[in-house]
Amino acid sequence: MPSVVPSRHAKLIFTVVIAAAAVCAHAGPASAAALNWQSCSKPQFDRWKQVDGWALPSFDCATLTRPLDRSQPNGKKVKLAVVKLPANGTPAERKGTLFMNPGGPGQTGVGLSEMVYLLPPEVRAAFDFVSYDPRGIGASTPALSGRGCNIPKPTRPVTGSVDWRKVLAARQKQVSHYNSLCFKANRALVENGGSIDGAYDLDAMRAAVGDSKITYWGISYGTLLGSTYAQLFPNRVRGMVFDGNMDPQGTLYGISAGAVAPDHSIGFFLLANGLKSKFDQVMAQLNKHTIALEGNKRYTRWDLLDVLNDDVDFYPVTGDQSWAQAKQAVTYSWNALFGSTSEKVAARKALTAPDLRSPTTGTAGSHWSAVVCQDYADRTSNSRQQNRLRWITKEGPIYGGSLGVDYLTTCNGYGGARPNAVPRPKRFGPPIAGIISNTTRDGETPYQWAVNMARTYPTMRAITLVGGIHGTFGLSQSTCVDTPIANFLVTGSLPAVDLACPFSPPPSAP
Repeated sequence: MPSVVPSRHAKLIFTVVIAAAAVCAHAGPASAAALNWQSCSKPQFDRWKQVDGWALPSFDCATLTRPLDRSQPNGKKVKLAVVKLPANGTPAERKGTLFMNPGGPGQTGVGLSEMVYLLPPEVRAAFDFVSYDPRGIGASTPALSGRGCNIPKPTRPVTGSVDWRKVLAARQKQVSHYNSLCFKANRALVENGGSIDGAYDLDAMRAAVGDSKITYWGISYGTLLGSTYAQLFPNRVRGMVFDGNMDPQGTLYGISAGAVAPDHSIGFFLLANGLKSKFDQVMAQLNKHTIALEGNKRYTRWDLLDVLNDDVDFYPVTGDQSWAQAKQAVTYSWNALFGSTSEKVAARKALTAPDLRSPTTGTAGSHWSAVVCQDYADRTSNSRQQNRLRWITKEGPIYGGSLGVDYLTTCNGYGGARPNAVPRPKRFGPPIAGIISNTTRDGETPYQWAVNMARTYPTMRAITLVGGIHGTFGLSQSTCVDTPIANFLVTGSLPAVDLACPFSPPPSAP
């Protein structure tokens, strides 16, 4: 499932936090070779910065070598890129390591490691912060590569009514072709790159830093990875935060329900920012005709909708321009259609900016498809995809079709792959300690998935934030969310009951 940063910016997250008995401190001897941490400013890490678009010299960097195939420990290897920001508190304050996975699957934990600066000071004082690029991603080697591993956006009619049956039929063929090429070029990496392998990698990192039990923050897909870890290694869990949750009981078919989530987050964003009327007026015109831009370019409804889908899930924190760009997309398109002559000229020039246009690649393909098609054994026939799309476009009339054709075709072309399905808990538990956090109108992972996560782990506490963003801890800048999660991470104490938090506009909203 997507994550906390749009496809263009990098999305992330799912949050689950569990209640339980007191969480014990965790120091202990490592059962694996320690990581050789070095300053990330050293030249050998320059490639990481180029690949992940990242440059944080205050971090330490290390490489964790793991077997490609766990059944062949002496065979081929993968090397995971790992980064750490040491705790800034006193030795007496230190609790251990907080591991973070930002989601995707396919997001770079190295590139998104700056999210540590959003965390409450007591968390930064108590924990070394460690993030990483999972196998097949970013600076980790080998990475998925070759023809077919990046799939363009689906082809949708620029104006007029949309026959989503035809769009899906074309997408089925396109994704099948690209996925089959990517799979053939990366078969060994794909078949050893699902969440079960990811959980074993996470456990190896835990051992390598010397923690006897793991403290973990997973966003979006990272919640499914955390749940998988909890199912495999329940006695090695100190505490987990699941932020923007996937459904631990889910199926490949069930993931398609996420296609209607953008309608919820887009609707919330437009109302919260007083843009609903302008958006409706713009869409009424763009459904009939495009806007002429400089250089013989055209601005279409998909430029506007794709930008909104990518940007409204994330508050403008740490310099992120998501909400600003979403506002600009609506405002400039309205000015281009209904403004004064000077406003039209300025707006049509502004709309040529790449960040205000539809991105070139979609959700399907590459690491997203590779991991999802390992994690779920079920497959959805083309005819069943068509039936499901009717429900999606009815429930999500704004953006459901665009995302639905991607989610439904995720595993087309992966017929030859051998899935290694994640555990689907048949009973409640195990009784791990943690918090499950989600917004009511999350545009990536529907709120019902967080409810299902809470049902699966009844010893965890749930925190619900009113709003449409994806990911809450630090990302929402809500003390109602951050304070109880930080207290849990540091002390092991969970809230007495589940919590509900009101919406508050982002403090730095432009």
